[in-house]
Amino acid sequence: MIIQAVHTGDHVNIFLGGVIGMIVLALSLIAFFVVYQRKIFEQERGRDEERRAYQRSLLAAAVEVQEAERQRIARDLHDDIGSLLTATRLYLRQLKPASTTEQVVGIRDQSLSILDEMIQNARRITHDLLPPTLEKFGFQAAAEDLCERIDGGGELAVIFQDTSPEGLRLSGEAEIGLYRVLQELLTNTLKHAGARTVRVSLGADSRSFTLHYADDGKGVDLQPGPRSGLGLRNVESRVSLLAGTLVTETSPGEGMRVEVSVPLGKPPSEE
Repeated sequence: MIIQAVHTGDHVNIFLGGVIGMIVLALSLIAFFVVYQRKIFEQERGRDEERRAYQRSLLAAAVEVQEAERQRIARDLHDDIGSLLTATRLYLRQLKPASTTEQVVGIRDQSLSILDEMIQNARRITHDLLPPTLEKFGFQAAAEDLCERIDGGGELAVIFQDTSPEGLRLSGEAEIGLYRVLQELLTNTLKHAGARTVRVSLGADSRSFTLHYADDGKGVDLQPGPRSGLGLRNVESRVSLLAGTLVTETSPGEGMRVEVSVPLGKPPSEE
């Protein structure tokens, strides 16, 4: 009987030990699950904050672009149109009842010359804001015209190719956005890249329209920080507004390659 009691006590101890072990294991699993869930939550919160910071940077870039465009327009109006209007006013104030015919003719000719220059400047400013080719014939025609004008300047050779379907028109927002992207890329290349040649090619499939851009300039280093200042952030901002995708490949001494794709049809903001 004594031996039986000892065996029974051992069984009880083993049972209690197993129960305690299971409880400890369950608590450990619960603790691991809680810690794991908290880690996942922290990671998600970090990604959400990164996405919000990214969206804020795109919004800031878009606002900066608009402000830069407004300042450029104001400067052009003030420097070109404003100064010419002031000069015309000064010439016309010289007209007096006692002015000779020769003086009147001279003042008239000078005023007409200034007015002709004013009209040319007004057309140039208007063309920069919204090229007539873009509105009448679409982005492809406007892009070709822009590339030809840059190529004709002699500073940069621009090779243009368009394989998109003939007569294809994008939404108004997409055409303007892509035109500004191309302008921005060409401006960056002219000002900063030291390139000799640029290749611009357009194409489309059943779902998207694609702009390929490549120069043979000095390139930029994208690794340490933002994509290389305001220029590429402006491009990224415009592409984002079109619900498109942007792929940039560049490194010092290796030139820059950019691919922009936008969906065909109306972007979300127009639906």
